[in-house]
Amino acid sequence: MRRFAAPSLAATITVLAFLPSLSSGWTNFDDPMFLLGETGWRGLSVSNWTWAFSSRVGSVYQPLAWLTYGLDWTLWGMDPRGYHLQSVLWHAAAAALFCAAARELLKNEAGALLAALVFSLHPLRAESVSWIAERRDVVCGAFAAAAVLAYLRGSRPWTFTWLLLSLLAKGMTALLPAALLALDYYPLRRIGPKGEGLYSALREKLPLFALSAVFLLAGVGVQERIRWTWEQHGLLARLAQACYALAFYVRKTLWPSDLAPLYELRPPLDPSEPRFLLSAAAVAAAAWACWRLRRSRPWLAASAWWYAVLLAPVSGLAQFGPQLVADRYSYFTTWPLALLAGAALRSVTKGTGTFVTPSAASKIFAGFISLALIAALTAAGVMQQAVWRDSETLWARVLALDPASATAHGSVGVIRAGEGRLAEAEAEFRLAIAAFPGCVDRQIRLAALIDAGDIGPERRALARRVEIEPVCRKAYANVGAVRGQAGDLKAAREILKVAATIDPGDMGARLNLERAESALKLSERPRRMR
Repeated sequence: MRRFAAPSLAATITVLAFLPSLSSGWTNFDDPMFLLGETGWRGLSVSNWTWAFSSRVGSVYQPLAWLTYGLDWTLWGMDPRGYHLQSVLWHAAAAALFCAAARELLKNEAGALLAALVFSLHPLRAESVSWIAERRDVVCGAFAAAAVLAYLRGSRPWTFTWLLLSLLAKGMTALLPAALLALDYYPLRRIGPKGEGLYSALREKLPLFALSAVFLLAGVGVQERIRWTWEQHGLLARLAQACYALAFYVRKTLWPSDLAPLYELRPPLDPSEPRFLLSAAAVAAAAWACWRLRRSRPWLAASAWWYAVLLAPVSGLAQFGPQLVADRYSYFTTWPLALLAGAALRSVTKGTGTFVTPSAASKIFAGFISLALIAALTAAGVMQQAVWRDSETLWARVLALDPASATAHGSVGVIRAGEGRLAEAEAEFRLAIAAFPGCVDRQIRLAALIDAGDIGPERRALARRVEIEPVCRKAYANVGAVRGQAGDLKAAREILKVAATIDPGDMGARLNLERAESALKLSERPRRMR
């Protein structure tokens, strides 16, 4: 039973710390697209399973996550409390499994427990746990932790199985086999400082690499619609974003202030901005230090490798979506930082390095610092959970940190339109449009070229530019919808005609255009009769 004590305690504390999430509701940040507007996932029948494994909703492949939602619907319909509860339980399972893996690495119960709690209670976890649409993070994280634990215990078949399940929840663990090389280097020491044993370590992981390759290729195909081309987001921009991401998650883990649900990427990215230059310098310095200290401080090189490899797919090198960085991307990429906290506690309480014979006072002090850290992380985590209480609170937080966020203004506009506050809604939509100077002019010109049947270079250039401004495109369509609701049918028709022309797949714009045209015809009919 002692074997399960620390993991069970980690899971219990995690559940208690995230209970405030159960009082949160749905938000209009991806919840409508993934869950409120879809029905294929609702249930656990054969048809639901078929839908889950074939669905590409939101340009993501997450069949296992869909099935967990199906269980929610079966148990409690659309009550958000049940959905939040399952997310919390998955996160608690990830904490318990990570605790067990940390114990294998640290050979210390107290250090493993602290590492697990630093991971699970950190306010960076709030986005993955408290956002219903991001269930895939916690499911993937739990199975990824199980895969690492199986690997440390030498069970290769189970490592393969758990990796497969994690990939079926979210493809972010596709590079986990490469990250496991960090453990081979330290503490397993199966790979030497000069690369001794590397070939053997790679060869035994061939089945894992093959599995990951399948999901990597599938993921690129699924996300084709939201993938940025090299013309839209060039090499220097991607490298600058990747360096910023590498520095960002370490900084926010060490000092988690000003966390936001969205850190918006505004094209085009300027690599010469101070924040990108400073990040590049910090990454270069850290890489140099890890290389120089790879023999005397192998844990530093191993931690950096794990972090950089797992973060690579979402660092910006292959850019998907509108975010510069995202709190959720730290879910298992920052495990090494949590392990370092556990290792520090072990060194004080067990006596390693300079602490050869730790005194009672040093143990008491270490325990006090550990408890203070856990309390501080819990308090900060609870505050961050509150950000996800509802749509109004969520977007207020984004705008407090980034007043020019087009996505936030557009989302607030949707809220105001739903409340019937049409003037305020239009004002918010126009603020979203203003974040992209010239966006409307480009859309009008593009629509004219499409109507004229032009397929020349100007149309292609405009189409590429409009493609990376989906927030403005949607905001402009929403302005048309609001104008129609307000009774300005002619303005609504002209705006919605542009929106429907440049984006024929926008069914909302097409439907609103049909409504506006029908209403105009009805309003003109009495005149003709007179």
